[in-house]
Amino acid sequence: MGALVSIAREVREVYEPPAAPPLRVVDPARAHEELVTLARRRAADDVAMLEPLLVAHEGRVHETLGLASFQEYCSRLFGWCGRTTRERLRVARAMRSLPQMRARWAAGELTYSVVRELTRVATPEVEGEWLKWAAGAGVRRTVREVAQTVSRHRPGAKPSDPPAPFEEQTVTVALRMSGSEAARYSEARAEATRRLGHSVDDETFAKMLLDAFLRGGTAEGDAGRAPNQVRMTVCERCGATERQAGAEGLVAVHPRVGEAALCDAQVLREGERAAQTVPPKTRRAVLQRDENKCAVPGCRHASFVDVHHVIRRADGGTHDASNLVTLCSVHHDAAHEGLLVIRPGAEPETFRFERADGQSYGTITKELSGCNAAAGAFVSAATRTGSERHARLEVDETRRETAHAGRNASAIRPQPRASVAHVGHRSEAGPAIPVSLLEQVVGLLTSMGFKKHESRTLVERAIAGTELPSDRAPTTVELLRASLRANVLRG
Repeated sequence: MGALVSIAREVREVYEPPAAPPLRVVDPARAHEELVTLARRRAADDVAMLEPLLVAHEGRVHETLGLASFQEYCSRLFGWCGRTTRERLRVARAMRSLPQMRARWAAGELTYSVVRELTRVATPEVEGEWLKWAAGAGVRRTVREVAQTVSRHRPGAKPSDPPAPFEEQTVTVALRMSGSEAARYSEARAEATRRLGHSVDDETFAKMLLDAFLRGGTAEGDAGRAPNQVRMTVCERCGATERQAGAEGLVAVHPRVGEAALCDAQVLREGERAAQTVPPKTRRAVLQRDENKCAVPGCRHASFVDVHHVIRRADGGTHDASNLVTLCSVHHDAAHEGLLVIRPGAEPETFRFERADGQSYGTITKELSGCNAAAGAFVSAATRTGSERHARLEVDETRRETAHAGRNASAIRPQPRASVAHVGHRSEAGPAIPVSLLEQVVGLLTSMGFKKHESRTLVERAIAGTELPSDRAPTTVELLRASLRANVLRG
């Protein structure tokens, strides 16, 4: 506690509150000079606050004052909300390993908001690269520029590196309204719960409201009209997808968003009339067949639905009703993400719905790794091949191989590992195998019932063996098949 008292005394001595300066009229040039001086002083103050803030937090100084939390302490002292307090602490911890950024910040060359974003990706190895990009040659980038670039990279990446695979961010949206409108908002949410037959989270309710506003032309009398008007740009090099978002311009969205929308959309191309991906007559017939609601068993969503192509047009699918099914937006997204599998049924224009791991839709099991692994394999294969149909065939083949090997597999017995290749590397005869592929196969084996260390042992034996191709990295199916045969042949 003595250290905290010492820091508090030192802070009071250094930050003795100055007397309020008298108000005076200054010319614009003088005002600018004063603002620059104040900005530098503010940056220096922010840096000076870092270590005392961490020590006070680690020493739980708020308990000495009888306060409930450190967030309350900072709220009363600085007026910060809980999120601001957490971000300040995160930045303070990051500054302990980023001395260059700390020095540039203290000199007034960076602001707290810019530093806050940079610390999401900057590490000691790439710190200089990010500083040069954000405030090089005297040009300071705006917080928005920095945040947009940072959002496309992962920790340890350089600003010049290619964008990382898209990961949608979660944001917080606060609403301010009168009490009467808040009551109507609560009533609308209760109605959404009643229609769906279960409680709804924030995102699901927001999607329902936005669909109601943005899909105003999907009334019963206009059932043939597609609900989506899509304006997107797709990078031919990396497949990145962007969507027009009003005054915000083009914003990044997951490529699956574009694929789902194009299942049932009015497509607008420059210089051409709007065209529907599903003919209006066919769309009306499919909606009538599915009773104008999501066809997934147990789903009661009927307000805003899409017509989904079970086999994509890009994969050779047609607009025939036997290839079209009505889905709500949640199940539509799940189908394109590999979490929901739709197959033709025994009768014409009927469908079977399955989980990602092949079990019937609605099956509840304690173990989820099989679904996650299968969905991950589907997305990976679809990204690699550009075809959801081929991705589904590959995942199905993997499932058949694992089921066959599982029926014939003997018990695992510990084996010496001196001659086994280390996971993540190949023998001199073949190229390196991506770690992501190794982890994917380990996950598939674990979902079959193997223990994790046993799964890794099988993968290592497959890598050390001679079954894998020597001129390229193996596919998921090839590595999984070799791993399972390593178990069977181990005997």
